[in-house]
Amino acid sequence: MASIFTAAVEGTIVATALPTIVTDLGGFSLFSWVFAAYMLTQAVTIPIYGRLADLYGRRAVIFAGLGLFLVASTLCGFATTMLQLVLFRALQGLGAGAIQPIAVTIVGDLYPGVQRVRVQPYLSGVFASSSIAGPALGAFIVSTMGWPVIFWLNVPICIIAFLMLLVFLKEKPKKVEHTIDLAGALLLMLAISLLLLPLMEAEALRWWIIPMVMASAGVFALFLRQERGSPEPLLPVTLWRDPALLAGNLGSFAIGAMIMGICVFLPTYVQAVMGRSVLDAGIVLGIMSLAWPLSSIFGTRYSMSTSYRAAGIIGTAVATFGSLLLAFGAWFSGDAPVAVLGAWWPAAGAALAGVGLGFCNPSFLMAVQEASGQANRGAATAAFNFMRMLGGTFGTAILGATFNLSLAVRLPNARNPVQTLMDTDRHGGLSPGELDHLVHMVGRALHDVFWMSAALAFLGVLTARMMPRGIKPGHLTHVPHTLEVPDPK
Repeated sequence: MASIFTAAVEGTIVATALPTIVTDLGGFSLFSWVFAAYMLTQAVTIPIYGRLADLYGRRAVIFAGLGLFLVASTLCGFATTMLQLVLFRALQGLGAGAIQPIAVTIVGDLYPGVQRVRVQPYLSGVFASSSIAGPALGAFIVSTMGWPVIFWLNVPICIIAFLMLLVFLKEKPKKVEHTIDLAGALLLMLAISLLLLPLMEAEALRWWIIPMVMASAGVFALFLRQERGSPEPLLPVTLWRDPALLAGNLGSFAIGAMIMGICVFLPTYVQAVMGRSVLDAGIVLGIMSLAWPLSSIFGTRYSMSTSYRAAGIIGTAVATFGSLLLAFGAWFSGDAPVAVLGAWWPAAGAALAGVGLGFCNPSFLMAVQEASGQANRGAATAAFNFMRMLGGTFGTAILGATFNLSLAVRLPNARNPVQTLMDTDRHGGLSPGELDHLVHMVGRALHDVFWMSAALAFLGVLTARMMPRGIKPGHLTHVPHTLEVPDPK
């Protein structure tokens, strides 16, 4: 729980403070990379940590992740340029890949089957407390002590989590010979990077986009070949043969992509378009973060009485509607009824998105963990988190490209329009009409982003429908024999 709190607080604080960080460091073109670099390295390392956790034990792996995360968080606070921050965030992702998925795996080991559902409210309480503390604390720190402190806040939390695991977590992992598919990890990271660059830097790369996409496809083909020949593959093909595992992992990808439209761009909408403070942005984002764990309590109970499929469909549908509500508000910013409701409008959209995620995410996760069996639960949970991080990486790239392209079309001659709106000192050079036009065009660009986020959430509805009917906690009788550790002889 302490480890999960570390990862949960980090996400909400950075999302709240990022508009202020960009205003201070400049380099708005790297805005999306602050999240994409973090999630890319986190996504690629999650399966590796999952394999290591199954082979070496949970404790050693989560110790390594916490240590690396602590060092990288410290460096992030000392960044003086956006490029440095992006690089340090990538290093931070290397450590984060071990924290939350291994912590969830430990919970899965301690509380099997229906007991895992009963302990879910405790985990929801962790997310609830971090959701309340994260955005509000981030806004307070940025306003009073400066944004570097939001990264340094991770240091004492990591130390506390480390000490508690050292004292209380007892295990005797089996010592086995093993091979880690590092070649597969490097190929996967290269393939994703070659695809992300054209998406996020399309305007600068121009005609290089096509050869880079083709190169990404070629590298991904090499990755699949490497996986088929590896004795311990990064993402075993057998993980995708069971229908519950397939639906859960694809659903994780969809909601991971969808949520980035809110986490990355909602604070920008509240501050730049609505002209609200960083505290207001933190409160709005905190409402979504709070609705998520609270609704997960009802979501897990609903899945027990109905099925994983029903809870997943309801959750993704509600999240889709929440994104559509945000898109409507961004289009009519300054007009009634959006202007009358003020910050309550984006808060309502964020709350609906949080409620939806609270229903579908636990359902997808529990289906994956129960279908995999204890021997393979570490790798299966890692694959689930990998797909969510991968979805978040692609979601950030797609939504960032949507935002930049929309701004280029609507404001072809404007330089750094978001920074202009965020920095009140720059308003003096604009007439009231020019400022109003700038606000509306940035709002329309964010409207496109939230529409794309709704489309990604609707993909989650389609994947939830792929879940086999009728399965719920304790009802999965088929356990696929996947990820068997090969005999070292």
